[in-house]
Amino acid sequence: MASAATELLALGDVGLQLTPGCVPTRGFDEQLTNACVAVRTHHGYSPVAPRAQVWGGLTLLGDWQSVHPPKQTELVEKRAFREMALRCPTVLETMYPGYHLGTGDDLEWAMDSSLPLAVDVSHVFIQLSAGVMSTKTWARLQEYDRIEEVHVSSNDGRRDLHHPVDGSTWGLDWAVARSAAGVPLVLESYLHRQSVDDRRRSVDLLRMAMANQ
Repeated sequence: MASAATELLALGDVGLQLTPGCVPTRGFDEQLTNACVAVRTHHGYSPVAPRAQVWGGLTLLGDWQSVHPPKQTELVEKRAFREMALRCPTVLETMYPGYHLGTGDDLEWAMDSSLPLAVDVSHVFIQLSAGVMSTKTWARLQEYDRIEEVHVSSNDGRRDLHHPVDGSTWGLDWAVARSAAGVPLVLESYLHRQSVDDRRRSVDLLRMAMANQ
């Protein structure tokens, strides 16, 4: 965790989204606090394990600032999920088919219910490409006033690939505009698979886009 954080913080004035996957480093949370690094915790991050279980059925098993909703199964059916979501203590992320909040109908309900959302534009792109979200719903989501985070990465409209962002990344202009309005913007490309130069290109692209707002 410490070495990954050091590499990313070398990109300049950036914060960190703490996600699962890294081997723990003793005292890591304290190191970030002492360094005054802005952080957001996400879906299964744990300072003492590579990954924490997020859901036990419809029970949230940890304390994160944003999480993926559970997958749709017979044990986690729509009515029960929606009852839980109304009292969920954390921000739920927009997903894609197979998950709750993975269709336009789900997101219309979420907005009608004033749920705080983390909008992942790559997931929205998958919904639109799959025909499970209308452009009308996307237009409404763009203006929704309870968006707590915006996540950006690139994909092919079919799979959540977490590819690097570039000038053609779907939804990037909107994401940057919401960030300029004060919503945290999270670059969710798989930076650990990229060279230092490629990481810098992605971050510089976002900085330049934000400077032009």
